[in-house]
Amino acid sequence: MQPLAGWRSTAIQRAGLTDSSLVVPTYERPAAITTLLDALLAVADTPADVVIVDGSRGHATEEALEAWVATNTARFDVSYVRSPAGLTLQRNVGVDASTGAFVFYLDDDCVPYAGYFQAIRDVFVRDTTVTVGAVAGAIVNNMGGALSWRWRIRFALGLAQRGEPGSYLDSGVSLPITHVPPFTGARRVQVVPGGAVGYRRAVLDRQRFSLYFSGYAQGEDLEMSLRVGREWMLLWCGDAHVSHNHAPQGRPDAAKKGYMEVRNRYFIWKRHATPAFASLVRFWLDFVYGIGVDVLEFVAHPTSIAPLQHVRGVLRGLLSCLTDRPRYDEPPARREYDVTFVALVDRRPAPLGVGAAPDALHVSAAS
Repeated sequence: MQPLAGWRSTAIQRAGLTDSSLVVPTYERPAAITTLLDALLAVADTPADVVIVDGSRGHATEEALEAWVATNTARFDVSYVRSPAGLTLQRNVGVDASTGAFVFYLDDDCVPYAGYFQAIRDVFVRDTTVTVGAVAGAIVNNMGGALSWRWRIRFALGLAQRGEPGSYLDSGVSLPITHVPPFTGARRVQVVPGGAVGYRRAVLDRQRFSLYFSGYAQGEDLEMSLRVGREWMLLWCGDAHVSHNHAPQGRPDAAKKGYMEVRNRYFIWKRHATPAFASLVRFWLDFVYGIGVDVLEFVAHPTSIAPLQHVRGVLRGLLSCLTDRPRYDEPPARREYDVTFVALVDRRPAPLGVGAAPDALHVSAAS
């Protein structure tokens, strides 16, 4: 196992959901992570075990967290893990560093509303047959709008077939959910978002996020959903409200994003789809459509070259799929990271004349 280190600040009076953990992967976003912690402080149903997995190059995020812990009295434990960078890797580190029977994930630029965690946990608890493996939250600032013109044209051209929102098609696209109005209860879906979701630990004992997806990653939640969905039911909870306020930090440039989109989408399609000829044609033509949209966007707004950079990345990605097809052999799920925490108060500099904290004060994540 790979050893990793971190610190833990234990709550004086632990409350909230004591059988649940929240894992937050973060990268170069100290302001976003403290905003999220402020939001957790304001709600009563926070998981009692909050694990922040930091892949940042510097120490700004860790320092911001230490300052937050020093000035706030939380009802939940705050654990910090310094990790190699990579969204899927950091999510897997969070599995090994957390303890709850239910493991929630939030992106660091999300803000949960009161009752978010309780609503998702209630879905799991009411599932007496233990068939529900993952429950997504309702990202309320990304719902209830009109279907985007890009999707309307895609449907009109026959590049995608209409179906239930949150479904994955053999043509390699997942149907959007942004036009779905707010609802109550739970709906069955094929895809849950990685940044606003809860899993049973039993699921994560058998499936981990694929390390094919490295760095910033894109589509990793889609691939994980399709893999988990072979054995478990996936639901979308309309009563679990959260907002996603996209932070600009830590994101790739347009060319890298375009390259990654193509290769990742191809990888997922080859692994999970069994396309008929019509779906195969739709898969490739959809890239042509996307390139056309980027070119038109540049013509309409020539002051930004980002659309053309995106086209360059897409073309490079398409060529690479023909010459160097993406492949990855998924290893069996297992515990990979041995995370050892030291109490935060014991890792701070000791007063003059006082010795260092003894090793016995270190706490292993497995304990």
